[in-house]
Amino acid sequence: MKDALHVATLSGWRRFERSGEEWRAAGSALMYWSLTCLSVDPENPQLVYAGSEHSGLFYTTDGGKRWLRAKPNVPKLMLFSVLALPGTVMAGTIPAALYRKNGGGWEELEGVRLASSGATFPPSPELQSRTRYLAFDPRNYNRLYAGIEVGGLLISDDAGKNWRAAGKTLTDPDVHEVLASRSEGLVLAACGDKAFRSRDRGESWEEITPAHDYGMSVAEDADGFVYLGSARGRPNTWIRESGADAAIYRSGSAGADWEPAIAGLGGGVMSMCAAPDGRGVIAGTSNGELIAVDGKRARVVAAGLPCITAVAAGA
Repeated sequence: MKDALHVATLSGWRRFERSGEEWRAAGSALMYWSLTCLSVDPENPQLVYAGSEHSGLFYTTDGGKRWLRAKPNVPKLMLFSVLALPGTVMAGTIPAALYRKNGGGWEELEGVRLASSGATFPPSPELQSRTRYLAFDPRNYNRLYAGIEVGGLLISDDAGKNWRAAGKTLTDPDVHEVLASRSEGLVLAACGDKAFRSRDRGESWEEITPAHDYGMSVAEDADGFVYLGSARGRPNTWIRESGADAAIYRSGSAGADWEPAIAGLGGGVMSMCAAPDGRGVIAGTSNGELIAVDGKRARVVAAGLPCITAVAAGA
């Protein structure tokens, strides 16, 4: 049963547990590491992976009581995405590449590196592009999505052996997050200038951008509502007095129409996950707030954390 929140920040990992209507801090670790990503095993909610900015992959098998560094570690230690799958885990790196745990070692799924070889990351060109986000189709674990920043969206139908670019109507290559919905065929993408949806598993796309234009995160709750976190302007503008001026939008029509759940946020919405009880989502922001969105109601449930990079429900 998923009854806890795992939170990755630029200064370690935090665990939160529900106490009535609130969430209370229930553990911390890896405080000396800048964590960039987080993933909970879909079949074992106590198995959690955390990727770091310079030190590769960490994992816990008991919900965070004890953390271990992967041994051997991912061949490239600058991680930006991680995806737990039954029996294995994948890690996306900077520069853009993808590795999968294979027995006692790691194998590179070369299609991601090859397909993104011409991509660049404009704010820091010397780092090249990055494998920003990984997702699987909840109906088929062999159907994978890799969002490349800045290099578009790649799709695999054979568990990562082969990769191809998503349909050309996904016109923004600055892919931040991808949601493969439980609704058949529906995929949403939060990108740097726009938000998109596909009704045919990524072959064709249409723009569904709400009022805020800089898409950071997209998630779905147990009732099939989808949520989009976005800001006005790119992160280098968030130092202004209004901060990110971010919002979380909610849609019951797969993104055809949006209603704001909360607006005027000072921090950008960096990550969202379905709430452990299935009602709404939990969002983490760049200024260290955890926000619970339940239907049209949104409230800050924790604050004062370092910049949050990922949130996930687990045990």
